[in-house]
Amino acid sequence: TKYLERKFMLKKTFWNGLKIFVPIVVTVAIVVWAFSTLETFFGHLLQLVIPPGYYFKGLGILVGVAVIFLIGLLLNAWVVRKLYDVAERLVQRIPLIKTLYNAVQDLMSYFDKSDKSAEQQSVLVDIGIGKVMGFITCDVLTNLPLLAKDDEVLVYIPLSYQIGGLSVMIKKSAITTIAWPANQAMSFILTAGMTGKK
Repeated sequence: TKYLERKFMLKKTFWNGLKIFVPIVVTVAIVVWAFSTLETFFGHLLQLVIPPGYYFKGLGILVGVAVIFLIGLLLNAWVVRKLYDVAERLVQRIPLIKTLYNAVQDLMSYFDKSDKSAEQQSVLVDIGIGKVMGFITCDVLTNLPLLAKDDEVLVYIPLSYQIGGLSVMIKKSAITTIAWPANQAMSFILTAGMTGKK
């Protein structure tokens, strides 16, 4: 009995440590990767245009952050915004590039808390045998006049463990809004509710 208790305590202690260790390591790894990418990309460019004695490790990161900030400032200018729109329309005509670009853009919009249009309302959808959780991704379907009706919204229903998902046009009467932020609802769905957190 004592052996089993000790074995159980060892497993529990290890698992508790793992639950703290893994999120920290993954977060640090992503941050390091992001800064390393900036340093590698801009560092190589800088070494081509400035004398070797002026370059130091980390200069690529500083320049990268400055360039990103500058791009954000320039997008406020009408001329730059128009040029960006033209370039974006060109990208949308290239099949493979368009898919990749839209996916990355949607991901960035999802994390943009200042973009109110990117906010997603968490809802429960009645499917007859029960209810599933999803997110309203578009509540005005004017761009789909042949498919959607005025009383319908577009709901994305992700599957647990992110093995896929469905985008479904559903009547407003068949959904129930819930007071969960999108990130909490997504976390609940991805773990199939097994963590018990909301």
